[in-house]
Amino acid sequence: MEIKTYTASRISDGNHIFPASIIISDHELTLKIPGFFSGKSRNIVYQQIEGVNIDTPMIGYSTITFVVGGEEVIAHGFTKAEAQEIKEICSEKITATAPRAQTENISDAIAEAMKNIKPGTVSVADELKKLKELVDAGVLTQAEFDEQKAKLLRN
Repeated sequence: MEIKTYTASRISDGNHIFPASIIISDHELTLKIPGFFSGKSRNIVYQQIEGVNIDTPMIGYSTITFVVGGEEVIAHGFTKAEAQEIKEICSEKITATAPRAQTENISDAIAEAMKNIKPGTVSVADELKKLKELVDAGVLTQAEFDEQKAKLLRN
């Protein structure tokens, strides 16, 4: 994905001389709120974003709120279309990055636990059922399930 930059309107709430901007890249978004003598810039990795909210008044510009670690990071002055596009891109990036990382961690933990299982101490059927529940919940892919199933059946 190419880097995409959105710049807030100068006639919106916030800083009228130096408008805010949001820069979206493959791995993070950067929120820049410039100031006269200094400004704020914050890089936010998609996996850290807990939510993206948009406040769009009947007249005027939208406010985008990113929820990061329980903290609200706010940017004013984007058109409704820009705000929607930013939210959609962030949602796609969050979905694309978060489950994969969780799946890899869970898969590694399962593999490690499998090494410590003594034959006859765990029901293979129970373990397969637990793995299937993880697949149904979207935590494991079918390929990862098949890999763990093969390991269970070899023991």
